[in-house]
Amino acid sequence: MQTKPGLWFVVLASFIASLLIGPAVSVGSFTARAQEASTLSCEPSGVPASPVPTTASTPNAVALRDGAIKVKVGYVTPVSIFAPLFVAKEKGYFAEQGLDVTLESIPTGSDLVALTATGEFDAGIGGVGPAFWNAMAGGLPLSVIAPGHAEGNPVATPLMISKSNCESGAIKSVEDLRGKKVSVNGPGATEYWLGQALGTAGMTLDDVDLQFLPFADAVAALQSGAIAGAMIGEPLATAAEQNGIGVRLLTDFPVQDVQPTEIYGNQSFLDKNPKSAAGLVTAYLKACREMASGGFDDPTDLAIIEQYTGIPADLVTQAVRPVYAVDGQINLAGLSKLQSFFRERDQLEYDTDLDPATFVDTQFVDAALQELGPA
Repeated sequence: MQTKPGLWFVVLASFIASLLIGPAVSVGSFTARAQEASTLSCEPSGVPASPVPTTASTPNAVALRDGAIKVKVGYVTPVSIFAPLFVAKEKGYFAEQGLDVTLESIPTGSDLVALTATGEFDAGIGGVGPAFWNAMAGGLPLSVIAPGHAEGNPVATPLMISKSNCESGAIKSVEDLRGKKVSVNGPGATEYWLGQALGTAGMTLDDVDLQFLPFADAVAALQSGAIAGAMIGEPLATAAEQNGIGVRLLTDFPVQDVQPTEIYGNQSFLDKNPKSAAGLVTAYLKACREMASGGFDDPTDLAIIEQYTGIPADLVTQAVRPVYAVDGQINLAGLSKLQSFFRERDQLEYDTDLDPATFVDTQFVDAALQELGPA
């Protein structure tokens, strides 16, 4: 069973790794859209609520096969972006593959990388931030074996301001953040999102007073006026709207061509158990397809997510949903883009850029697609 989560908002406050695949898009097109946008609304703009039944069916238990292979999977903080992992466990998709999977949550991506490399976890799903890249450059025995999640449009990590600043007209556009305090949840991919958001107004990270605050703390700081803007991840973005604290200043900016989370495996486990690793990816992709085709409105799936994260089902279904690569494709170009950004931010401890293809192993996705068929 998974590690028991605490209160969902406290847990989310510790989420420091990454957040957020699709075709390449130009900043110019987003800039044009931003310029053509209508007057900023100070009312909630999230996904319309779907009715959530008060009862949910219990997944049919799938008995473990004799000789089921034990696999321990770590993940960074119990948040809803990892829903396919939880669904695959509770609906027996891992068991169907002859796997006895244990899920364990930990608070930071750097710990996940280290624990997977040392064999404490057979596989992990989390951000590919600076800690991941520095580990790969250091030769730690890890391979990326499947994609995690990405952003769609609207993005699931919008740029937000306080409702009071919206209603007063103090902040009407991204340009109004120039010189003001704006936060991200920590060094890494969310800095990239902020940079891309600012770029729609011809600005860079150097044009704001960058702050590092966990998402929950950033919501409180918006309310108190301590900061002017913040990148807020779902479902806290929707909760901030519902509570009359925050407003989405920008929900459309070019980050859809980047995958900030991936599944990576311990190399010894992968070498000794290739069939089990393929089964792990197969079950995960099966759950990804389920979540992408209505899972976030399914009462059973929502109950599973709430069980693992503590996030109320009605909030999960109203929040902007993450995007999953149902075809299993790992975005190498997006990985390189993140690496270049981290280098520009002086967050890498090595001099020569890595080729992501050297640590991405596609054999497990290939085996999964053989069983599941094309998306």
